[in-house]
Amino acid sequence: MVKTMVRGKYLLVRADLEGNSKIIENGALVQDSGTIIETGSYSELEKKYPGIKIIGNGEQFVIPGLINAHHHGRGVLSGLLMGQTDGHLETWIHRGWGKRPLDPYLMSMATLMQQIQSGTTTVMFNQTAGPASQIRTEANKTLAAFNNTGVRVAFSIGFRNQSFLVYGDTDTFLESIDTNLAAKARDKINTTVITFDEYWEITKKLDDDYRENDKVKILLSPQAYHWVDEKTLGTIGDLSRNNGIGIHLHMAETMYQRLYSERIHNETPVSRLNKLGVLGPEVSFAHGVWLTQTDLELMATSDTSISHNPSSNLRLSSGIAPVTEMLKQKVIVGIGTDSAGINDDDDLFQEMGLALRLHRPPGHYNKSISAAEILHMATVGGSKVTTFGESIGTLEPGTKADIVLIDWNRITSAYISEDLDPLEALVSRARKDDVQTVIIDGDVVYDNGSFNDIDREHIYQQIGSELSNPTPATVFEDRSLAQQLDPYIREYYADWNLESDQSYQFNGLN
Repeated sequence: MVKTMVRGKYLLVRADLEGNSKIIENGALVQDSGTIIETGSYSELEKKYPGIKIIGNGEQFVIPGLINAHHHGRGVLSGLLMGQTDGHLETWIHRGWGKRPLDPYLMSMATLMQQIQSGTTTVMFNQTAGPASQIRTEANKTLAAFNNTGVRVAFSIGFRNQSFLVYGDTDTFLESIDTNLAAKARDKINTTVITFDEYWEITKKLDDDYRENDKVKILLSPQAYHWVDEKTLGTIGDLSRNNGIGIHLHMAETMYQRLYSERIHNETPVSRLNKLGVLGPEVSFAHGVWLTQTDLELMATSDTSISHNPSSNLRLSSGIAPVTEMLKQKVIVGIGTDSAGINDDDDLFQEMGLALRLHRPPGHYNKSISAAEILHMATVGGSKVTTFGESIGTLEPGTKADIVLIDWNRITSAYISEDLDPLEALVSRARKDDVQTVIIDGDVVYDNGSFNDIDREHIYQQIGSELSNPTPATVFEDRSLAQQLDPYIREYYADWNLESDQSYQFNGLN
Protein backbone atom coordinates (compact mmCIF):
# COMPACT_ATOMS: atom_id res chain seq x y z
CA MET A 1 0.00 0.00 0.00
CA VAL A 2 1.37 3.42 -0.96
CA LYS A 3 1.36 6.43 1.31
CA THR A 4 -1.58 8.76 0.82
CA MET A 5 -2.46 12.20 2.10
CA VAL A 6 -5.96 13.29 3.12
CA ARG A 7 -6.66 17.00 3.19
CA GLY A 8 -9.59 19.12 4.25
CA LYS A 9 -10.82 22.59 5.08
CA TYR A 10 -11.02 21.30 8.64
CA LEU A 11 -9.35 18.20 10.08
CA LEU A 12 -10.64 16.97 13.42
CA VAL A 13 -7.70 15.22 15.05
CA ARG A 14 -9.47 14.47 18.32
CA ALA A 15 -12.87 15.37 19.82
CA ASP A 16 -12.40 16.41 23.44
CA LEU A 17 -14.89 16.36 26.30
CA GLU A 18 -13.40 19.40 28.00
CA GLY A 19 -13.76 21.79 25.07
CA ASN A 20 -10.21 21.40 23.79
CA SER A 21 -10.85 19.49 20.59
CA LYS A 22 -7.91 19.58 18.20
CA ILE A 23 -8.94 20.93 14.80
CA ILE A 24 -6.49 21.89 12.07
CA GLU A 25 -7.84 24.42 9.59
CA ASN A 26 -6.63 23.66 6.07
CA GLY A 27 -5.15 20.53 7.57
CA ALA A 28 -3.96 17.20 6.30
CA LEU A 29 -2.75 13.81 7.43
CA VAL A 30 -0.48 11.20 5.92
CA GLN A 31 -1.14 7.48 6.28
CA ASP A 32 1.13 4.59 5.43
CA SER A 33 -0.11 0.99 5.21
CA GLY A 34 -3.26 1.79 7.17
CA THR A 35 -1.65 3.77 10.00
CA ILE A 36 -1.60 7.55 10.36
CA ILE A 37 2.00 8.76 10.55
CA GLU A 38 1.63 12.54 10.61
CA THR A 39 -0.87 15.38 10.81
CA GLY A 40 -0.37 19.08 10.21
CA SER A 41 -1.10 21.91 7.84
CA TYR A 42 -1.65 20.96 4.22
CA SER A 43 0.90 23.46 2.97
CA GLU A 44 3.64 21.99 5.16
CA LEU A 45 2.84 18.33 4.49
CA GLU A 46 2.54 18.91 0.74
CA LYS A 47 6.11 20.18 0.70
CA LYS A 48 7.33 17.32 2.88
CA TYR A 49 5.70 14.61 0.71
CA PRO A 50 6.06 15.73 -2.92
CA GLY A 51 4.17 13.64 -5.45
CA ILE A 52 2.08 11.83 -2.81
CA LYS A 53 -1.46 10.82 -3.79
CA ILE A 54 -3.91 13.28 -2.26
CA ILE A 55 -7.50 12.49 -1.28
CA GLY A 56 -9.79 15.50 -0.89
CA ASN A 57 -9.59 18.96 -2.43
CA GLY A 58 -9.54 21.10 0.69
CA GLU A 59 -13.31 21.64 0.75
CA GLN A 60 -14.15 18.75 3.11
CA PHE A 61 -14.46 18.33 6.87
CA VAL A 62 -12.19 15.38 7.74
CA ILE A 63 -13.06 13.40 10.88
CA PRO A 64 -12.19 10.03 12.43
CA GLY A 65 -14.35 7.13 11.28
CA LEU A 66 -17.52 6.98 13.36
CA ILE A 67 -18.13 4.09 15.76
CA ASN A 68 -21.60 2.58 16.16
CA ALA A 69 -21.37 1.37 19.75
CA HIS A 70 -24.48 -0.85 19.81
CA HIS A 71 -26.19 -2.56 16.88
CA HIS A 72 -28.15 -5.72 16.11
CA GLY A 73 -27.94 -5.81 12.34
CA ARG A 74 -31.22 -5.10 10.58
CA GLY A 75 -30.71 -1.57 9.29
CA VAL A 76 -32.51 -0.95 6.02
CA LEU A 77 -34.18 -4.36 6.45
CA SER A 78 -35.58 -3.12 9.73
CA GLY A 79 -37.75 -4.90 12.22
CA LEU A 80 -40.51 -2.44 11.38
CA LEU A 81 -40.51 -3.30 7.67
CA MET A 82 -40.26 -6.99 8.58
CA GLY A 83 -43.46 -6.71 10.64
CA GLN A 84 -42.17 -5.79 14.13
CA THR A 85 -43.92 -2.49 14.82
CA ASP A 86 -42.64 -0.16 17.55
CA GLY A 87 -43.95 -0.52 21.08
CA HIS A 88 -42.92 -1.01 24.69
CA LEU A 89 -39.88 -3.29 24.89
CA GLU A 90 -41.51 -5.93 27.11
CA THR A 91 -44.06 -6.81 24.43
CA TRP A 92 -42.18 -5.51 21.37
CA ILE A 93 -39.37 -8.03 21.80
CA HIS A 94 -41.66 -11.03 21.31
CA ARG A 95 -43.12 -9.55 18.15
CA GLY A 96 -39.64 -10.09 16.79
CA TRP A 97 -40.55 -13.78 16.53
CA GLY A 98 -42.66 -12.84 13.53
CA LYS A 99 -39.99 -11.07 11.50
CA ARG A 100 -39.47 -12.55 8.09
CA PRO A 101 -36.19 -14.50 7.92
CA LEU A 102 -33.43 -13.38 5.57
CA ASP A 103 -29.99 -14.77 4.80
CA PRO A 104 -27.65 -13.34 7.50
CA TYR A 105 -24.94 -12.49 4.98
CA LEU A 106 -27.28 -10.45 2.80
CA MET A 107 -28.85 -8.78 5.83
CA SER A 108 -25.42 -7.85 7.18
CA MET A 109 -24.15 -6.60 3.84
CA ALA A 110 -27.20 -4.35 3.49
CA THR A 111 -26.81 -2.73 6.88
CA LEU A 112 -23.02 -2.42 6.58
CA MET A 113 -23.29 -0.64 3.24
CA GLN A 114 -25.79 1.69 4.87
CA GLN A 115 -23.46 2.35 7.78
CA ILE A 116 -20.44 2.97 5.58
CA GLN A 117 -22.48 5.50 3.64
CA SER A 118 -23.08 7.35 6.92
CA GLY A 119 -19.40 7.40 7.85
CA THR A 120 -19.36 4.45 10.24
CA THR A 121 -16.16 2.40 10.13
CA THR A 122 -16.52 0.32 13.34
CA VAL A 123 -19.61 -1.47 14.72
CA MET A 124 -20.48 -3.15 18.00
CA PHE A 125 -22.57 -6.02 16.63
CA ASN A 126 -24.71 -8.05 19.03
CA GLN A 127 -26.22 -11.20 17.46
CA THR A 128 -29.46 -12.49 18.94
CA ALA A 129 -29.83 -16.00 20.33
CA GLY A 130 -31.06 -19.11 18.55
CA PRO A 131 -30.34 -22.84 18.15
CA ALA A 132 -26.63 -23.72 18.32
CA SER A 133 -26.35 -24.71 14.64
CA GLN A 134 -28.15 -21.53 13.56
CA ILE A 135 -25.95 -19.39 15.80
CA ARG A 136 -22.77 -20.76 14.25
CA THR A 137 -24.02 -20.28 10.69
CA GLU A 138 -25.29 -16.77 11.35
CA ALA A 139 -22.07 -15.73 13.11
CA ASN A 140 -19.89 -16.99 10.28
CA LYS A 141 -22.00 -15.28 7.62
CA THR A 142 -22.15 -12.02 9.56
CA LEU A 143 -18.41 -11.95 10.10
CA ALA A 144 -17.91 -12.73 6.41
CA ALA A 145 -19.89 -9.60 5.59
CA PHE A 146 -17.71 -7.52 7.88
CA ASN A 147 -14.63 -8.97 6.22
CA ASN A 148 -15.95 -8.20 2.74
CA THR A 149 -16.85 -4.61 3.58
CA GLY A 150 -13.72 -3.90 5.64
CA VAL A 151 -15.71 -2.54 8.59
CA ARG A 152 -14.22 -3.22 12.02
CA VAL A 153 -16.41 -5.17 14.42
CA ALA A 154 -16.73 -5.96 18.09
CA PHE A 155 -18.86 -9.08 17.72
CA SER A 156 -20.86 -10.90 20.35
CA ILE A 157 -23.70 -13.39 20.57
CA GLY A 158 -26.38 -12.76 23.15
CA PHE A 159 -26.98 -15.43 25.80
CA ARG A 160 -30.19 -15.91 27.80
CA ASN A 161 -31.18 -18.65 30.22
CA GLN A 162 -34.09 -17.15 32.17
CA SER A 163 -36.97 -14.62 32.04
CA PHE A 164 -37.86 -15.62 28.49
CA LEU A 165 -41.29 -13.95 28.46
CA VAL A 166 -41.38 -11.70 31.52
CA TYR A 167 -38.84 -10.56 34.10
CA GLY A 168 -39.39 -13.47 36.41
CA ASP A 169 -39.83 -17.24 36.41
CA THR A 170 -40.95 -18.44 32.99
CA ASP A 171 -42.72 -21.58 34.23
CA THR A 172 -44.71 -19.67 36.82
CA PHE A 173 -45.83 -17.18 34.20
CA LEU A 174 -46.84 -19.89 31.72
CA GLU A 175 -48.84 -21.70 34.40
CA SER A 176 -50.91 -18.53 34.87
CA ILE A 177 -52.12 -18.26 31.27
CA ASP A 178 -54.22 -20.30 28.85
CA THR A 179 -52.91 -23.88 28.66
CA ASN A 180 -52.84 -24.15 24.86
CA LEU A 181 -51.19 -20.74 24.49
CA ALA A 182 -48.64 -21.67 27.14
CA ALA A 183 -47.72 -24.85 25.25
CA LYS A 184 -47.16 -22.92 22.02
CA ALA A 185 -45.10 -20.31 23.82
CA ARG A 186 -42.97 -22.97 25.51
CA ASP A 187 -42.29 -24.65 22.16
CA LYS A 188 -41.22 -21.32 20.68
CA ILE A 189 -38.93 -20.52 23.59
CA ASN A 190 -37.26 -23.92 23.34
CA THR A 191 -36.12 -23.10 19.79
CA THR A 192 -34.00 -20.24 21.14
CA VAL A 193 -32.39 -21.96 24.13
CA ILE A 194 -28.84 -23.28 24.28
CA THR A 195 -26.76 -24.35 27.25
CA PHE A 196 -24.03 -22.08 28.56
CA ASP A 197 -21.43 -24.73 27.70
CA GLU A 198 -22.58 -24.60 24.06
CA TYR A 199 -22.52 -20.82 24.14
CA TRP A 200 -19.00 -20.65 25.58
CA GLU A 201 -17.72 -23.22 23.08
CA ILE A 202 -19.04 -21.14 20.17
CA THR A 203 -17.67 -17.86 21.57
CA LYS A 204 -14.28 -19.32 22.44
CA LYS A 205 -13.95 -20.85 18.96
CA LEU A 206 -14.70 -17.48 17.38
CA ASP A 207 -12.19 -15.78 19.65
CA ASP A 208 -9.51 -18.33 18.74
CA ASP A 209 -10.26 -17.90 15.03
CA TYR A 210 -10.13 -14.09 15.08
CA ARG A 211 -7.62 -13.37 17.84
CA GLU A 212 -4.95 -12.31 15.34
CA ASN A 213 -7.33 -10.22 13.21
CA ASP A 214 -6.96 -6.57 14.25
CA LYS A 215 -10.34 -5.71 12.71
CA VAL A 216 -12.32 -8.15 14.87
CA LYS A 217 -12.92 -8.30 18.61
CA ILE A 218 -14.98 -11.21 19.97
CA LEU A 219 -16.94 -10.42 23.13
CA LEU A 220 -19.13 -12.27 25.60
CA SER A 221 -22.69 -11.04 25.88
CA PRO A 222 -24.95 -12.07 28.72
CA GLN A 223 -27.97 -10.39 27.16
CA ALA A 224 -28.90 -8.49 30.33
CA TYR A 225 -28.89 -8.91 34.11
CA HIS A 226 -32.50 -10.09 34.18
CA TRP A 227 -31.99 -12.58 31.34
CA VAL A 228 -29.08 -14.51 32.91
CA ASP A 229 -28.87 -16.08 36.36
CA GLU A 230 -26.31 -14.71 38.81
CA LYS A 231 -24.18 -17.85 38.94
CA THR A 232 -23.71 -17.73 35.16
CA LEU A 233 -23.02 -14.00 35.28
CA GLY A 234 -20.22 -14.64 37.79
CA THR A 235 -18.83 -17.36 35.53
CA ILE A 236 -18.88 -14.97 32.57
CA GLY A 237 -16.94 -12.41 34.60
CA ASP A 238 -14.29 -15.03 35.40
CA LEU A 239 -14.07 -16.20 31.78
CA SER A 240 -13.68 -12.63 30.60
CA ARG A 241 -10.75 -11.94 32.93
CA ASN A 242 -9.05 -15.30 32.39
CA ASN A 243 -9.30 -15.21 28.59
CA GLY A 244 -8.94 -11.51 27.85
CA ILE A 245 -12.41 -11.28 26.29
CA GLY A 246 -14.62 -8.24 26.78
CA ILE A 247 -18.29 -8.21 27.84
CA HIS A 248 -21.21 -6.30 26.32
CA LEU A 249 -24.73 -6.40 27.76
CA HIS A 250 -27.98 -4.46 27.88
CA MET A 251 -28.52 -2.48 31.06
CA ALA A 252 -31.60 -0.86 32.63
CA GLU A 253 -33.16 -0.15 29.26
CA THR A 254 -36.62 0.11 30.82
CA MET A 255 -37.80 0.88 34.34
CA TYR A 256 -39.19 -2.65 34.63
CA GLN A 257 -35.69 -4.06 34.17
CA ARG A 258 -34.39 -2.07 37.09
CA LEU A 259 -37.43 -2.98 39.20
CA TYR A 260 -36.78 -6.68 38.58
CA SER A 261 -33.51 -6.49 40.49
CA GLU A 262 -34.81 -4.11 43.13
CA ARG A 263 -37.85 -6.29 43.88
CA ILE A 264 -35.64 -9.35 44.43
CA HIS A 265 -32.49 -7.89 46.00
CA ASN A 266 -33.39 -4.29 46.87
CA GLU A 267 -30.45 -3.32 44.65
CA THR A 268 -30.03 -2.11 41.10
CA PRO A 269 -28.68 -4.41 38.37
CA VAL A 270 -25.42 -2.43 38.29
CA SER A 271 -24.97 -2.93 42.02
CA ARG A 272 -25.55 -6.68 41.65
CA LEU A 273 -23.09 -6.94 38.74
CA ASN A 274 -20.52 -5.08 40.79
CA LYS A 275 -20.81 -7.70 43.53
CA LEU A 276 -20.58 -10.47 40.94
CA GLY A 277 -17.36 -9.05 39.49
CA VAL A 278 -18.93 -8.03 36.18
CA LEU A 279 -17.81 -4.41 36.01
CA GLY A 280 -14.55 -3.06 34.65
CA PRO A 281 -12.76 -1.56 31.65
CA GLU A 282 -13.47 -4.69 29.62
CA VAL A 283 -17.25 -4.34 30.23
CA SER A 284 -19.70 -2.15 28.33
CA PHE A 285 -23.44 -1.59 28.70
CA ALA A 286 -26.11 -0.54 26.22
CA HIS A 287 -28.93 1.93 27.00
CA GLY A 288 -28.73 2.73 30.75
CA VAL A 289 -31.92 4.80 30.69
CA TRP A 290 -32.78 3.98 34.29
CA LEU A 291 -29.41 4.17 36.01
CA THR A 292 -29.07 5.83 39.41
CA GLN A 293 -26.41 8.21 40.67
CA THR A 294 -24.86 5.32 42.60
CA ASP A 295 -24.82 3.23 39.41
CA LEU A 296 -22.94 5.99 37.61
CA GLU A 297 -20.41 6.22 40.44
CA LEU A 298 -19.79 2.47 40.24
CA MET A 299 -19.37 2.65 36.48
CA ALA A 300 -17.02 5.62 36.62
CA THR A 301 -14.88 4.05 39.35
CA SER A 302 -14.61 0.75 37.46
CA ASP A 303 -14.21 2.30 33.97
CA THR A 304 -17.30 0.45 32.79
CA SER A 305 -18.52 2.11 29.58
CA ILE A 306 -21.91 2.48 27.94
CA SER A 307 -23.57 3.05 24.56
CA HIS A 308 -26.29 5.68 24.38
CA ASN A 309 -29.03 4.76 21.88
CA PRO A 310 -31.43 7.72 21.76
CA SER A 311 -33.58 6.71 18.78
CA SER A 312 -34.16 3.21 20.06
CA ASN A 313 -35.00 4.44 23.54
CA LEU A 314 -37.60 6.81 22.11
CA ARG A 315 -39.10 4.30 19.69
CA LEU A 316 -39.55 1.66 22.38
CA SER A 317 -40.94 4.06 25.00
CA SER A 318 -37.97 3.44 27.29
CA GLY A 319 -37.20 7.06 28.16
CA ILE A 320 -34.20 9.37 27.91
CA ALA A 321 -30.89 8.24 29.37
CA PRO A 322 -29.12 10.67 31.76
CA VAL A 323 -26.19 11.24 29.43
CA THR A 324 -25.21 14.71 30.67
CA GLU A 325 -24.91 13.25 34.17
CA MET A 326 -22.93 10.27 32.83
CA LEU A 327 -20.41 12.65 31.31
CA LYS A 328 -20.35 14.78 34.45
CA GLN A 329 -19.52 11.66 36.48
CA LYS A 330 -16.74 10.75 33.99
CA VAL A 331 -18.51 7.65 32.68
CA ILE A 332 -17.22 6.58 29.25
CA VAL A 333 -20.07 6.99 26.75
CA GLY A 334 -20.42 5.91 23.11
CA ILE A 335 -23.41 6.22 20.81
CA GLY A 336 -25.26 3.57 18.81
CA THR A 337 -28.26 3.09 16.55
CA ASP A 338 -29.35 -0.28 18.02
CA SER A 339 -30.67 -1.18 14.54
CA ALA A 340 -33.61 1.08 15.37
CA GLY A 341 -32.40 4.46 14.18
CA ILE A 342 -35.05 7.12 13.87
CA ASN A 343 -35.50 6.36 10.14
CA ASP A 344 -34.21 2.77 10.13
CA ASP A 345 -31.23 4.02 8.16
CA ASP A 346 -28.39 3.61 10.69
CA ASP A 347 -27.35 7.20 10.03
CA LEU A 348 -25.03 7.87 12.96
CA PHE A 349 -24.92 11.56 12.05
CA GLN A 350 -28.67 11.72 12.48
CA GLU A 351 -28.34 9.91 15.79
CA MET A 352 -25.73 12.44 16.90
CA GLY A 353 -27.96 15.34 15.90
CA LEU A 354 -30.85 13.86 17.86
CA ALA A 355 -28.68 13.39 20.95
CA LEU A 356 -27.41 16.96 20.71
CA ARG A 357 -30.95 18.30 20.98
CA LEU A 358 -32.34 15.66 23.30
CA HIS A 359 -29.98 16.42 26.18
CA ARG A 360 -30.94 20.00 26.91
CA PRO A 361 -32.51 19.88 30.39
CA PRO A 362 -34.71 22.78 31.49
CA GLY A 363 -33.14 25.51 33.64
CA HIS A 364 -30.56 28.13 32.74
CA TYR A 365 -27.96 26.61 35.04
CA ASN A 366 -28.33 23.02 33.86
CA LYS A 367 -25.61 22.07 31.39
CA SER A 368 -26.63 20.94 27.94
CA ILE A 369 -24.52 18.50 25.96
CA SER A 370 -22.07 20.04 23.49
CA ALA A 371 -21.26 19.17 19.89
CA ALA A 372 -17.72 18.23 20.91
CA GLU A 373 -19.06 15.84 23.55
CA ILE A 374 -21.32 14.21 20.97
CA LEU A 375 -18.39 13.75 18.56
CA HIS A 376 -16.29 12.37 21.40
CA MET A 377 -19.01 9.79 22.10
CA ALA A 378 -19.13 8.77 18.42
CA THR A 379 -15.34 8.38 18.20
CA VAL A 380 -13.19 8.12 21.33
CA GLY A 381 -16.06 6.92 23.52
CA GLY A 382 -17.02 4.27 21.00
CA SER A 383 -13.42 3.07 20.74
CA LYS A 384 -13.52 2.19 24.43
CA VAL A 385 -17.01 0.66 24.36
CA THR A 386 -15.95 -1.66 21.52
CA THR A 387 -12.64 -2.50 23.29
CA PHE A 388 -10.55 -1.37 20.31
CA GLY A 389 -9.14 1.31 22.58
CA GLU A 390 -6.67 3.93 21.43
CA SER A 391 -6.04 2.27 18.05
CA ILE A 392 -9.12 4.03 16.61
CA GLY A 393 -11.31 7.04 17.35
CA THR A 394 -8.82 9.82 16.57
CA LEU A 395 -6.63 10.94 13.68
CA GLU A 396 -3.50 11.09 15.80
CA PRO A 397 -0.23 9.55 14.57
CA GLY A 398 -0.12 5.83 15.38
CA THR A 399 -3.86 5.26 15.05
CA LYS A 400 -5.60 3.32 12.30
CA ALA A 401 -6.37 5.28 9.16
CA ASP A 402 -10.16 5.16 9.50
CA ILE A 403 -11.19 8.49 8.00
CA VAL A 404 -14.36 10.19 6.79
CA LEU A 405 -14.52 13.17 4.43
CA ILE A 406 -17.71 15.23 4.62
CA ASP A 407 -18.82 17.68 1.97
CA TRP A 408 -18.58 20.92 3.93
CA ASN A 409 -20.16 22.96 1.16
CA ARG A 410 -23.35 20.87 1.29
CA ILE A 411 -23.64 21.45 5.04
CA THR A 412 -22.97 25.19 4.94
CA SER A 413 -24.62 26.18 1.65
CA ALA A 414 -25.25 28.96 1.02
CA TYR A 415 -23.74 30.71 4.06
CA ILE A 416 -22.18 30.08 7.47
CA SER A 417 -21.26 32.74 10.00
CA GLU A 418 -17.50 33.08 10.35
CA ASP A 419 -17.68 32.94 14.14
CA LEU A 420 -19.75 29.73 14.37
CA ASP A 421 -17.94 26.74 15.87
CA PRO A 422 -17.54 24.31 12.94
CA LEU A 423 -18.21 21.35 15.24
CA GLU A 424 -21.59 22.86 16.11
CA ALA A 425 -22.48 23.09 12.43
CA LEU A 426 -21.18 19.59 11.74
CA VAL A 427 -23.16 17.81 14.45
CA SER A 428 -26.28 19.90 13.92
CA ARG A 429 -26.46 19.62 10.15
CA ALA A 430 -24.45 16.68 8.79
CA ARG A 431 -26.35 13.63 7.56
CA LYS A 432 -25.54 10.50 5.59
CA ASP A 433 -25.96 12.27 2.25
CA ASP A 434 -23.13 14.65 3.17
CA VAL A 435 -20.57 11.87 3.46
CA GLN A 436 -18.29 12.00 0.45
CA THR A 437 -15.47 9.54 1.10
CA VAL A 438 -14.89 6.76 3.65
CA ILE A 439 -11.47 5.25 4.26
CA ILE A 440 -10.84 2.15 6.41
CA ASP A 441 -7.32 1.00 7.21
CA GLY A 442 -6.04 3.43 4.59
CA ASP A 443 -8.21 1.99 1.81
CA VAL A 444 -10.93 4.04 0.14
CA VAL A 445 -14.04 1.88 0.47
CA TYR A 446 -16.68 4.46 -0.51
CA ASP A 447 -16.39 7.56 -2.65
CA ASN A 448 -18.96 9.89 -4.19
CA GLY A 449 -21.83 7.46 -3.85
CA SER A 450 -20.00 4.33 -5.03
CA PHE A 451 -18.44 1.40 -3.23
CA ASN A 452 -15.03 0.37 -4.50
CA ASP A 453 -15.16 -3.36 -3.73
CA ILE A 454 -18.86 -4.08 -3.21
CA ASP A 455 -21.41 -4.77 -5.92
CA ARG A 456 -24.29 -2.98 -4.25
CA GLU A 457 -26.80 -3.68 -6.99
CA HIS A 458 -26.06 -7.41 -6.92
CA ILE A 459 -26.59 -7.54 -3.14
CA TYR A 460 -29.95 -5.79 -3.44
CA GLN A 461 -30.97 -8.00 -6.33
CA GLN A 462 -30.29 -11.06 -4.17
CA ILE A 463 -32.30 -9.57 -1.33
CA GLY A 464 -35.16 -8.74 -3.67
CA SER A 465 -35.11 -12.24 -5.09
CA GLU A 466 -35.23 -13.83 -1.64
CA LEU A 467 -38.04 -11.56 -0.47
CA SER A 468 -40.06 -12.13 -3.64
CA ASN A 469 -40.90 -15.62 -2.38
CA PRO A 470 -44.12 -16.02 -0.40
CA THR A 471 -43.84 -15.22 3.32
CA PRO A 472 -43.57 -18.51 5.25
CA ALA A 473 -46.75 -19.44 7.13
CA THR A 474 -44.71 -19.80 10.32
CA VAL A 475 -44.07 -16.04 10.30
CA PHE A 476 -47.78 -15.28 10.61
CA GLU A 477 -48.16 -18.02 13.22
CA ASP A 478 -45.41 -16.43 15.30
CA ARG A 479 -46.99 -12.99 14.97
CA SER A 480 -50.31 -14.38 16.12
CA LEU A 481 -48.64 -16.08 19.09
CA ALA A 482 -46.98 -12.82 20.13
CA GLN A 483 -50.24 -10.91 19.84
CA GLN A 484 -52.05 -13.46 22.02
CA LEU A 485 -49.32 -13.20 24.66
CA ASP A 486 -49.35 -9.38 24.76
CA PRO A 487 -52.24 -8.86 27.21
CA TYR A 488 -50.88 -11.49 29.60
CA ILE A 489 -47.45 -9.86 29.59
CA ARG A 490 -48.91 -6.41 30.24
CA GLU A 491 -51.03 -7.81 33.07
CA TYR A 492 -47.93 -9.36 34.64
CA TYR A 493 -46.49 -5.90 35.23
CA ALA A 494 -49.71 -4.30 36.46
CA ASP A 495 -48.55 -4.03 40.08
CA TRP A 496 -44.94 -3.04 39.27
CA ASN A 497 -45.26 0.56 40.39
CA LEU A 498 -43.11 3.00 38.48
CA GLU A 499 -41.40 5.87 40.28
CA SER A 500 -43.80 8.49 39.00
CA ASP A 501 -47.31 8.78 37.64
CA GLN A 502 -46.24 11.55 35.28
CA SER A 503 -47.05 10.98 31.65
CA TYR A 504 -43.46 11.71 30.67
CA GLN A 505 -40.24 11.05 32.57
CA PHE A 506 -36.89 12.57 31.64
CA ASN A 507 -34.80 9.74 33.07
CA GLY A 508 -34.39 7.46 36.06
CA LEU A 509 -31.83 9.29 38.18
CA ASN A 510 -32.52 9.62 41.88
